[in-house]
Amino acid sequence: MGLVPQCGQCGTAVTDDAGRDLLVPSRLLDGALRRRLAAEGWEVIPGTPGVNRGPADTIGGDRLTCPACAGRRERAADHARPRVKTVDLSAKLGEGWTLTQRADDADRHRWLVEHQGTVRGYVQRYRRASGGFSAGWEAYALQDIYQFRCEAVSCAQHRPGSSYLWSGRDLAAWGVATSPPFNADRPDWATRTRRATA
Repeated sequence: MGLVPQCGQCGTAVTDDAGRDLLVPSRLLDGALRRRLAAEGWEVIPGTPGVNRGPADTIGGDRLTCPACAGRRERAADHARPRVKTVDLSAKLGEGWTLTQRADDADRHRWLVEHQGTVRGYVQRYRRASGGFSAGWEAYALQDIYQFRCEAVSCAQHRPGSSYLWSGRDLAAWGVATSPPFNADRPDWATRTRRATA
């Protein structure tokens, strides 16, 4: 009898080198397989042989969490850290939209983009290879366990040709909130005004 070890949360199966479901003789995995899974980002809680009542015992056997589920849990814990600063963007993005910052986010120039308390993404100043920060902003939208960089629309780019950098923090948040097409117009609230010349 063979068993396929899998994530206890989502059911993702452990696979072999060829991508096929891996068959093992028992839910108590051997040390080499435990080390391989840990190297691949799986969380492995070893079972207890003393209480194991057979190869398929779910109590005494190893408990596995796949990298995606482990990452989702860590992200949820990270997003739950207390906020120290909040900026209301309701007038610009619609009811319930805010930018929030946690204690250690200020040093990174990072803000969470939230809608009615749910994190929808984040914006942060771009860090140059030299370590300094650019005036341009990166925007990332979160979807399930994935994050996607929001490319700046042509009218809101930091500089011509810098498609991944937005010219302002609130514009980057607008990108997360609305996913505008590349040729979208700049929102009314972000219209630049020319300085009067004497």
